[in-house]
Amino acid sequence: MGNSKKNKNNKTRKTLKIMGYVICTILLIATIVTSVFAIKLNVLPTPLLVILILIGLVVIGIFAMCQRWLVPGVITKVLAFAMTLVMVLACVYMNITFSALSKMTGVSTQISNIHVYVLAEDPADDLADISDYQFGILGTLDRDNTDKFVRDINSDLKKEISITEYNNVIEIADALYSGEVRAIILNSAYISFVTDTAGYEDFESRIKSISSVEIVEEIEVNEEKKDIEYSGDEVVAIYISGNDCEGVPEVNGNSDVNILLVANLKTRQVLLVSTPRDFYVPLSISNGQKDKLTHAGAYGIDVSVETLEMLYGLDIDDYVKVNFTGFIEIVDALGGVTVYSEYDFYMENDTLHYTQGYNELNGYEALMFARNRGAFSDGDRQRGKNQMAVIEAIIKEMATSDMLKNYTEVLDAISDSMITSMSYEEISNLVKFQLNNMEPWEVLKYSVNGYDSANVTYSLGGTVYVMEPDYATVEQAKEYIRQMYEGKRITIQP
Repeated sequence: MGNSKKNKNNKTRKTLKIMGYVICTILLIATIVTSVFAIKLNVLPTPLLVILILIGLVVIGIFAMCQRWLVPGVITKVLAFAMTLVMVLACVYMNITFSALSKMTGVSTQISNIHVYVLAEDPADDLADISDYQFGILGTLDRDNTDKFVRDINSDLKKEISITEYNNVIEIADALYSGEVRAIILNSAYISFVTDTAGYEDFESRIKSISSVEIVEEIEVNEEKKDIEYSGDEVVAIYISGNDCEGVPEVNGNSDVNILLVANLKTRQVLLVSTPRDFYVPLSISNGQKDKLTHAGAYGIDVSVETLEMLYGLDIDDYVKVNFTGFIEIVDALGGVTVYSEYDFYMENDTLHYTQGYNELNGYEALMFARNRGAFSDGDRQRGKNQMAVIEAIIKEMATSDMLKNYTEVLDAISDSMITSMSYEEISNLVKFQLNNMEPWEVLKYSVNGYDSANVTYSLGGTVYVMEPDYATVEQAKEYIRQMYEGKRITIQP
């Protein structure tokens, strides 16, 4: 009976030993798969990745050796099983990260939505109902896209529609109101041109769309641009645009947030320069005629980039564009942000209250804080400061360990509502650079200023509110930027 018990114990130990080798083999496979995912993700510095892989292999070897003994074998089995679960989870997160970054990086297209609008009370429901209407179109603005849509309409109706051309969006709105035309063909991004004009605030509610087309266009990219390696000596200029429309961020719309980020990787300083949305400047497409800066976004992110390059005399390396719907989702996914307010104020019929000092805000509250200008005597100037405060709060929140709690939700929100011209390789290079150098960044903020005025704009034709630039502040911003490129540590003067 003693031999039987001994044989049973030996058999059990042999079974446990084989089980241990199986678990170690599974751990080895998990290590290999995790290494492949890490290499694919390409955010860890190569030396660190090699060290981690070697440590993993050594640990597996030790675990395998320990299977020769009972107690060490049991302990290492448990550890190996736990490590395998951790690696499986790591692979899931790395795959989510790779998919999200791939979706939002290297975007080189933008979308224009062209609609046929009639008055809201018009009984027409589709193109067939308005085939005999007089159509109004813009004579120059977005003419290529308009002509494409007209050709499609003519093809569908099997007849040529009757067209009257107008110089600007106010003229075309007046023509629709007066009955001079009964339908207009207009880029949806231009609706806000009209609603921002005194007396036309209800324009969007007074019209309805009965047909539309989505036109995808390639963004003109600097062919000489190369991926930034982030070796540590670069100075990088990135344009951050906040789009005022809903839907995917590729859709063109007014850019209500216009922030130029200049980062010197050697001095570890980041300069944020905010430009008011109503800044009265020539657009890159307006042949010297001035317009509100916000209107540049309606013509495409490339027009906003080129316009700011003209204003500040520098080459912008990349852009980041986020729409306001996504902004709410990002902040909510982070669990809210802590934003500093310079003032105590109310908005939304006194339902929202922001106190002077730090405020815990959810997505909607943060968006309203960033968009409000009516509560301040400085109007758009203070709004620009508030926008930078929100961006700073988001950056700080993303840098905390709490982000890991909602990691997938944050990535989903970002990838659905944010796009950038930066390539995946540039993003991974930046992450690797930061992992190699964990010194803190100093964030500096500066807002250019201007004077309230009224003037004729390129997009509207009529006289509307604009902000005439205070070019002394523009020159100061250019000086700060110049110093950043020269590698000097800068200090923002109050």
